[in-house]
Amino acid sequence: MKNRSFVKNNGPFKISEILKRVLPGQITPNNSNDRLISGVSMIESATSKDITYLSNKNYLNGIDHIKAAACLVTRDLEDSLPGNVLTIVVDSPELIIIDVLQLFYEDLCDDPDERVSDLSYLDLTAVLGANSQIKPGVVVKRGVIIGDNCTIDSNTTIGINVMIGHDALIGSNCSLQNCIIGNNVIIHPGVKIGQDGFGYSLADGGLKKFPHIGRVLVQDNVEIGSNTTVDRGSLNDTIIGEGTKIDNQVQIAHNVKIGQNCAIAGQVGISGSVNIGNNVMIGGQVGIKQHRKIGDNVEIAAGSGVTLSIPSNQKVAGSPARKLGTYLSEIKTISRIARK
Repeated sequence: MKNRSFVKNNGPFKISEILKRVLPGQITPNNSNDRLISGVSMIESATSKDITYLSNKNYLNGIDHIKAAACLVTRDLEDSLPGNVLTIVVDSPELIIIDVLQLFYEDLCDDPDERVSDLSYLDLTAVLGANSQIKPGVVVKRGVIIGDNCTIDSNTTIGINVMIGHDALIGSNCSLQNCIIGNNVIIHPGVKIGQDGFGYSLADGGLKKFPHIGRVLVQDNVEIGSNTTVDRGSLNDTIIGEGTKIDNQVQIAHNVKIGQNCAIAGQVGISGSVNIGNNVMIGGQVGIKQHRKIGDNVEIAAGSGVTLSIPSNQKVAGSPARKLGTYLSEIKTISRIARK
């Protein structure tokens, strides 16, 4: 088993215990239920004491050498595994393995009993909820409200005009101001939320700064990756919808509205006043021009440049972005010409 010194392993667990916790009612051969599982690993590196998962045929290369004790697998790939591996057939292995990981592992906390570090600053007017923790170097300014069961990690500044809901995790070296953070939100290290956006108007002799009086509203169950920046609205609010997940190093400009359950990959740049619908998937390094509207269920391929609004339920690629079928057809044509 690999050394995972940064997390606590609650195992080992019997197969029967794992199934009872994460898959109640799941049946496996009786002689397999008492097999001890010590950890969770990727399929190519799993040992005879690990449980793993398989949901993509791209991982079948070299599968004869897999040593895992058990594997969560889709029905169509069940027969691909060698006989030494106990197969547990499920509809979505990549979802079930999340529950298994949460069963086995938990982060190691430093000073779990310390509520407010002596090396932090908590303004007398700030409100700190039950069981919330303030780590060393944190600054919490006037009037801030922090809910129950929150953790504010080291060297983070919570500025004025901030409300944080319950069960939030704010990483180290973050800066929050002019924002409302919902419940069960995860904000990774280095995130900046609520600063002025990039708004200027041409004036005689240069650029005149546009005042920003809006907020950032981060709804429940949102996760924001490291070093992402979310600018406050100029007149309206910048909004990140419930359940949306944002990768590292993403720029979200002023007045942007992002719907529910969107996934935005790393290094995406979203210009001011863009309106994004629900369930939108945006690949890495996409750029979206200001004031554009992206409909529900849209998928934007990595590296695309979005210059026009996109209706709901479309897949687009390229720069400028166009329908995926059109883009692929153009690539084929160019390749054919290049071979002549």
